[in-house]
Amino acid sequence: MGIGQILLSSMLMFPHGVFILGGLASKKIKNMTIGHAADVTTVLLLFSVPLALEALTGMKLGFALFSLLVVIAMYRTYDVWRNEKEIAIDKLLRNIWRIYFIGLSILYVLTLIIGMFYHSTSH
Repeated sequence: MGIGQILLSSMLMFPHGVFILGGLASKKIKNMTIGHAADVTTVLLLFSVPLALEALTGMKLGFALFSLLVVIAMYRTYDVWRNEKEIAIDKLLRNIWRIYFIGLSILYVLTLIIGMFYHSTSH
């Protein structure tokens, strides 16, 4: 097993570690912000959450999760379109991406907590 594979596996198992490291780095690096750390963590969560859900339930729920993300993006786009005169695409995409970060983070933590309780009581 190579170093790259170990690093990638670790990032997928602990995506919020990347967020914490990015947050710490944002204090030292001028152009880096907490938002950048959240953006990178969101990419990792897009892969980590379906893997965690599959490990917990034994079912492949990736398609259902991605379908939910599309519905969230559609709803948020409709809401912005209804309430604003012009849609700023970059602002809308950033907003949707941050909603994904919050939602996927909550889902990931809930999956871990439920998995810990399930495995501790089943043995």
